[in-house]
Amino acid sequence: MPEERVIKLETFCPLHIDLKNRSCLVIGGGKVAWRKVQVLLSYLARVTVVSPALSPEMQKAHVEGKIEHIADTYRPAYLKDRFLVICATDSAEVNRRAAADCMSKGILVNSVSEPDKCTFFFPAVAKKGLLTVSVSTAGSSPALARRVRDQLEDTLAPEYSELLAFLHEVRPLILKRVSDKERRRELLGYLAGEEFFNRFKTLQHGEAAGLVEKMILEIEADDQ
Repeated sequence: MPEERVIKLETFCPLHIDLKNRSCLVIGGGKVAWRKVQVLLSYLARVTVVSPALSPEMQKAHVEGKIEHIADTYRPAYLKDRFLVICATDSAEVNRRAAADCMSKGILVNSVSEPDKCTFFFPAVAKKGLLTVSVSTAGSSPALARRVRDQLEDTLAPEYSELLAFLHEVRPLILKRVSDKERRRELLGYLAGEEFFNRFKTLQHGEAAGLVEKMILEIEADDQ
C-alpha cells in the first residue's frame, strides 16, 4: 500500500457532528443516494438532492416535503453554502469531479465510488438511547465495520442506555454543586464505573438520585 494512502487513513479523526438544520447536498437520485439521504434526515439535516430523476422512495420524500429536489445534473454552483456533500451518482467521473470541487472549497464530502476522495465517512452505528457506538474502517471495508458493529451491539446491555440517561440528568447538578475539580472528577468517574453500574441496575430512579444526592452532600460537608 502506498505510504501516502496509509497517512491519509491515519488522519481521519472520529467526530460526532450536529447536523440539525445544516444544508446538505446529495448528488444522485438512486438507491445508494437514498440510503445516504435517510441517514441525513435521521439527524435532522436539511437535504437537497440534485439529480435528473429520483427513485420512488426519494420522490415520495420530496412530495412529503422532507427533501428539496433540483432536477438537473451536477453543477459546481449547487455547492454554494453547503455544509456537507455526498456524491452518489452511478458515474465515477461525476463523483470524482464533484468531490474535487468540494475539497477545493473546504466542504466536507463523501464519494461512494472514490474512497480516497472523501474527507469523511459514515461509520456503522450501534445506538441505544443516548449511547452511540461508531465503527469505521475509513472506507476500507464498510462490511467489516457493520460486522464489528453488530458484535458490539450484542454486548451492550439495555441498562447502559438507562444509566446514560441518568448521568445526563445528574451531571449538571454535580458540575454546579461540586466545585473541587478533583472531587468532581472522582464522583463522575465513580458513577460511570462498574461498581455504581451494578448498584444502579438494582435501584429505582428515585433511589439512584437519592444516592447521588447523598454523595454530593458528603462532599459539600467535607469542603466546609
